[in-house]
Amino acid sequence: MIMKPIVFTDLDGSLLDHESYSCEEARPALNLLQKKNIPVIPNTSKTMAELLPIRESIGNHDPFIVENGAAIYIPEGYFKDQPKGTKTITFKGEKFWEFSQAYPRSHWTNLLMKINWRYPDDYISFSQLGVSGILKCTGLSLEESIQANERKFSEPILWLGKQQAKKNFIHSVRAAGAEVVEGGRFMHIIDASTDKASAMNKLIDFFSQHDQQSKLKSIALGDSKNDVSMLNTADFAAVIKSPFHSRPPVERDEGIYISSGFGPKGWNQVIQKILTEHFIEQ
Repeated sequence: MIMKPIVFTDLDGSLLDHESYSCEEARPALNLLQKKNIPVIPNTSKTMAELLPIRESIGNHDPFIVENGAAIYIPEGYFKDQPKGTKTITFKGEKFWEFSQAYPRSHWTNLLMKINWRYPDDYISFSQLGVSGILKCTGLSLEESIQANERKFSEPILWLGKQQAKKNFIHSVRAAGAEVVEGGRFMHIIDASTDKASAMNKLIDFFSQHDQQSKLKSIALGDSKNDVSMLNTADFAAVIKSPFHSRPPVERDEGIYISSGFGPKGWNQVIQKILTEHFIEQ
């Protein structure tokens, strides 16, 4: 069987620069992947509304995973047949096959309301921030802040309190049936049954059902704690160096690459290295 790679990538701080949100330094690798018909799957904490213009700007037409693994979206017609367990949805005029087993956002905002009395001044959620607050905290544009708040399955929070209170908060949220994953700026309250790795594996299953002639190999790239599950699980893991936080605690000795450059520059380096060493004949 032919080995065929599929790339799963975090966005902010990985494919996209942490401050400018540009991917230009990763363009050579993106062009190579496109030339070789290798799928590039965004696997991100971002919302669907945020991701669609990013996909358009980089010329990406592959499936994608949003809100830390809460939902998979496949452009309608991407595979010959619609994968089982998906439903057809229309978003901003485009049709997608959606797969999700996560609770809706309202479930998590209600949970936070129940435990908020224990941590009244320690955090503020996206629902409390509103669009203007999100704009102020992130430096996003007004339109981008609106898109960031269009969440279906999760609730991000900005932590303001002390470290011990944070540990107690995470324990409380987990005891109530949720999971907390930490990204570059925010903590995300999500369904405990979902993460970036499980969504990655589910999407690989969908690919396998429609390509039984290839042996699929996953390449995961990320820079933050919320990328650890997919970095630990993928066939090849690429940890992207960050100038803003320490390396995520990936637990593996084989098949792991550490970038020397930051953000998209590092992304470009490690992708080309992995492809050259394992998939592209010289």
